[in-house]
Amino acid sequence: MQESKQEYINEETRKDIDQLYSHATIANKEMGVIKQDISEIKTDLEWLKRFFWIIATASIGGLITGVLNLFWR
Repeated sequence: MQESKQEYINEETRKDIDQLYSHATIANKEMGVIKQDISEIKTDLEWLKRFFWIIATASIGGLITGVLNLFWR
């Protein structure tokens, strides 16, 4: 009786471990896809960074021009 209980426990433990392993494998595969998606989103946002960089540069240029015009008058 004791052995059959132990065998049952061992079998259930193996099933649990196999199930966890399969879930871990699926999660690892999904992480690769998520990583790839994040890298695509990052490259898609490069244009936004460039746009704000251009706006900031133009604003600073306008500010410098305004200050220089004040001194030259």
